[in-house]
Amino acid sequence: MRKQTKIAAVVSAAALLALGASMTSFAASKGTWMMVDGEWYCYDKNGDAYTNVFCSSNGKEYYVGDDGQLVRSAWVEYDGSYYFVNSSGAKITNDWRLTTPYDDESADEEWYYFKSNGKRAEGEKITYKGKTYYFDSDGKMLTGWVTTGDSASAVNEANGYEKDHTFYCDETGARVEGAWVKDTKPGVTDDDADEDEYWYYLKKATGKPATGKQSNLNGQIYLFNAEGQMQHGWVAEDVATSSNVKFYQLDEEDDEKEMKTAKGEVYYCGDEDDGHAKKNKWVKTWLPNDTNEEEDDKKWFWFDKEGKLFRANTGKNTAAATASNAWKYKLDEGTLVKDANEAETIIGKKKVNSKDYWFTGDGVMLSKFYLINDAMYYFGGSDDGSMKTGSQSIKDNTGDTYKFYFYTKDQSSEFKTPDGKHNLAKGAGVVGNQSNKLYWYGMQIQADDYKYQVANIAVGPENNQTVYSFIVNSNGTIQHSASTEYKEDGDILVKTGVKGDTKYQTKAQFKYAIDNTDSVDRRVSDVDLGKFFVPAE
Repeated sequence: MRKQTKIAAVVSAAALLALGASMTSFAASKGTWMMVDGEWYCYDKNGDAYTNVFCSSNGKEYYVGDDGQLVRSAWVEYDGSYYFVNSSGAKITNDWRLTTPYDDESADEEWYYFKSNGKRAEGEKITYKGKTYYFDSDGKMLTGWVTTGDSASAVNEANGYEKDHTFYCDETGARVEGAWVKDTKPGVTDDDADEDEYWYYLKKATGKPATGKQSNLNGQIYLFNAEGQMQHGWVAEDVATSSNVKFYQLDEEDDEKEMKTAKGEVYYCGDEDDGHAKKNKWVKTWLPNDTNEEEDDKKWFWFDKEGKLFRANTGKNTAAATASNAWKYKLDEGTLVKDANEAETIIGKKKVNSKDYWFTGDGVMLSKFYLINDAMYYFGGSDDGSMKTGSQSIKDNTGDTYKFYFYTKDQSSEFKTPDGKHNLAKGAGVVGNQSNKLYWYGMQIQADDYKYQVANIAVGPENNQTVYSFIVNSNGTIQHSASTEYKEDGDILVKTGVKGDTKYQTKAQFKYAIDNTDSVDRRVSDVDLGKFFVPAE
């Protein structure tokens, strides 16, 4: 016979079968039960009491200890396995008990599950009412991070993340599926509870932490690293990881990276409690390596319907850069001046909501003025960015307003930039005549010192330039009389020569420019075009 195990009280034990208190004896499938001095015993055919064994009655099993008495509300060790009997003495099956561990009444109570044969679940998973539970080798129900390992006996609290073997169980012990959990990394002990917490998504049906790109979690896109931690802020694709796409944060605390380090797609995923990738929308925020986070340093970025950042000339999610020689300019006291704080940049063009926008290799939306392929473009204010066309009135840093004109459509090959390039594109600032007004890099030229002045425009490379001379008044209107003396207060300012001797250009861009500058008799200084534009070095 077997030795009786130590008995531990049960908090939530419920009587599944009570032996009849009024009976003094009854037959059982194994022996005969008899009550002696208020205690139940099970006797064999020789009248000897069984000890340390299960006896059956009416389909239930009851355990008698080493003194032969019926054991109630206690742990039972039998044949190397562990069981529990309820308050009536019946072995519990397919049921739970909250109790202290076997042979340790001083320990905290834990939840245990007893299978259909009554044995304690150990080192395994159990499905109960459609939910999955895990138990360690001592039978304790596990909560939090759980690692199953390669075999059932390896189930235990997680000491780190193991792909396909790490799961999360909530406070009831049920494996989390199709839901979010915020917790520390697997393997973090209670002593390290101040460690950073991360959001995890546990997949439906399997309970495995989601990794890589998840494109439809409640209609949103989320990005996870290889250990299932949801990434937030600026997130980049690790193209070196081919089998399981890995994502990492570009702006992780104490490890901010420049955008150009991202070889794969880039996303923006909000803060640590948001996390979904922004898609088909504009976002104004700081570049990932901007640690100052001054409000004025925020930039605008565009993300497509898949959440991908549009960047120029990356080979990912963008066409090749439209131009590689782009410099930023500012309208400083009426003069277009190269911004000394901005270096040459790669740019790319994209249509968003029927408007044209240009972006840098970092994905920053252009604003204000940019010189592109020797043509000036204007992209509105810092919070605008759409490429402007047609007539524009633009204020400088002092609040004064200046007139500009930018082509409304691509121009033919007869049109030229100051360095002689052709095919001016839509949005390029006009050089020459537009609707009988004179423009230089898009800015309207006006006589400012006198009623009429001569403006000379040099077009072509430095060693082979063509000079076009225009006569403009204080409103910027181009004058084109062939035999007129342009006067102010009776003084001749400019005259066009002998009648019939002065010839004007007929081409649209340089219409009313005088071919032979010698035929223009200048009596005043020319308009200083340097005040309108300071070229890039």
